Amino acid sequence: MYSANHNGLFESTLPISLVLVALAAAASQAVVQLGPRSWYTAATPVVVLAGLLGGPLVGVAAGVATQLVRRGAVWRRVGAEGGTAALQGFAAGLVGLVLLGGVDLTGERAATTAAMAMLAAVAVNSVCRFLIILERHPGRLVELWARGIRVDLLETVLVVPLVAVLLITSIVNAALVLAATASLLASLLTAQRSRESTAVALAAEQVNARRDQLTGAPNRRAFEEAMIAEHARVVRGGLPAGLFLIDLDRFKSVNDRFGHKVGDEVLIEVVRRLTDGLRPTDLVARWGGEEITVLAPGVRGRRQLEQFAERIRVLVRELPIATSTTALPVTVSVGGTLLDGSVAPSAALHRADGALYDAKRTRDSVAISLPPRLTLHLESA
Repeated sequence: MYSANHNGLFESTLPISLVLVALAAAASQAVVQLGPRSWYTAATPVVVLAGLLGGPLVGVAAGVATQLVRRGAVWRRVGAEGGTAALQGFAAGLVGLVLLGGVDLTGERAATTAAMAMLAAVAVNSVCRFLIILERHPGRLVELWARGIRVDLLETVLVVPLVAVLLITSIVNAALVLAATASLLASLLTAQRSRESTAVALAAEQVNARRDQLTGAPNRRAFEEAMIAEHARVVRGGLPAGLFLIDLDRFKSVNDRFGHKVGDEVLIEVVRRLTDGLRPTDLVARWGGEEITVLAPGVRGRRQLEQFAERIRVLVRELPIATSTTALPVTVSVGGTLLDGSVAPSAALHRADGALYDAKRTRDSVAISLPPRLTLHLESA
């Protein structure tokens, strides 16, 4: 790959230079997520290595290559980061020419050269970062700039030994340098893909954990979380919300007469009718068994509660439900109350359950239970 001439400089061939540039491009794709808004790529160390081994022009080409394979980034960001990387490669190449020219490469000199090249890259990056932060976030200039320098210096400490080893190895075994660099990048890419796959699987698992497997509606856990969030919004001064518990009348007899398959079809259709027939902002969830819950933001007063509960009742009973074996008339009992912030969501749900118990005495009916402190006001609303 490289041979020492009578001046002690390294000369790279065109194919080797192209491989270094390609490795720099690959390094920019090996992104390791460190936090919600922070990540790491090995692009800078590879660009520095390309500059040291191939010279300033190869370093520039490697820096430009880090941005050529990016997708979805705006052109201003690509230009700024590509220009910064190119300057880093050029600076590293100059360091290599000055410190490696006319001398034998020892372990100490390799370490010094690697350190100086990385510090030159840090200096370039710091100046460019300063200008960008000054334009976009002048109020946080010192904080963000200092944080960036700390990260760059930490990277320098970690990668200098590796770059020094690769410099020494380049004299003895050319292929080993390329193979080692490619192997390290492959490890980072593998870690990145593994993390992405894990994140996707975790997100899917979280969605499924809050979704009823039969009806596809939010489940009890999701509804409880929604109640807590809605309660917090109401406490902060938002309008109350309607909270409704719904029970399918005589559902056990449907299962007994027609089987659980038909019962499942009835449940699915009831949830679909409510989801489609109510407002987009209303949350319809399966609480468990044949019980369904509805959270309706912006409902206030007895009249609105009764109207909303009646709307639920009519949506279910207006047409028989067609199943795989027969069409069944289905009715529901509805208990409703206000989620007004006066009590905890669990207490409000208990009140709605009490109203549902009253509605089920006659079935196919609606019962409303208001918070005690609001009863007089809402009765006259």
